Amino acid sequence: MTDREQRRHDRVLIVAKDEDLREALADTLDSAGGYMTSQAGSFEEALSELLLSEFSLVVTETELPDLSGMDLLAVIGGLRPGVSVMMIDDDLSAKSAVAAFRLGAVDYLYKPVNLEFILMQIERELEAKRAQQAPPPPEPPKRLTSRDRERRLNPGTRAAALVLGRPQFKRITVELNRLRSHVRANFVGLVDVDGNMVGAAGTLEEYDLMLLTKALAIDHDATKSLATILDENRFHSTYFEGEHSGVYIIEFGRPYLVSLAVICPVDVKPGMVWLYSKRTAAVIDEILQTVQIPRSMPAGMAGMPGGEEEPDRGEG
Repeated sequence: MTDREQRRHDRVLIVAKDEDLREALADTLDSAGGYMTSQAGSFEEALSELLLSEFSLVVTETELPDLSGMDLLAVIGGLRPGVSVMMIDDDLSAKSAVAAFRLGAVDYLYKPVNLEFILMQIERELEAKRAQQAPPPPEPPKRLTSRDRERRLNPGTRAAALVLGRPQFKRITVELNRLRSHVRANFVGLVDVDGNMVGAAGTLEEYDLMLLTKALAIDHDATKSLATILDENRFHSTYFEGEHSGVYIIEFGRPYLVSLAVICPVDVKPGMVWLYSKRTAAVIDEILQTVQIPRSMPAGMAGMPGGEEEPDRGEG
């Protein structure tokens, strides 16, 4: 999209009792780059324009025939909070300038006005808004290190969801449903270290399943710091209590580490949830132990698929 085409999307509302000022500013914006403009001679007219159309920026005089430009600025803050507002006063007033900026104005100008300077300030503000609204550039795909590639390809170091067989999946699902029934949980899920959902019971309703699995697949800084303070290797259980829900997380399993997440209403007794969750974790841990650990791949085979590798940089 060209600059001129972009400016066609930046609509400006000019509010002034001075018709000559309105016309001159509209002509300046049109000749400078084709900005779309609308005009209003009073607070009432400006309000009608704002209710009927979308604008990127409003330029208003402080003195209007009915209400004031300050009143219009306050209304825009509640009605169209994303719209930038520039004020033009008859005279320089420090008190008015402070009031305008406190109400959210992005600029405060005073007469006699320099149309070229106003144009420069408008373009600067609209360019800044476009930069803020532009979507961030996509992150480049993360390249796997040789160690990450070996861990994923090697049958002996894969995540739990990639090594379990159908009978084990079925047994885990039975245990998760049993736990959900015992503690009246909204949702019970088992997630491996790569964020794969190994098994689940119940529904998340408005919750995002992908965000949940991602959250369970990462280290929690608070529990990690607390473990360090108390000279512990790590904590295997965590509890988060909200206004409506409590989330219980238990990490266990060797060699396949998994996280058991239980989401319950806050009125469920925590002791009962911990008791049944620990029992379920112990049963699932036994199921994980039935996985026959394959022999590791021969050294040097991990980098074969997938093209060029990212070299290790001091890992381990």
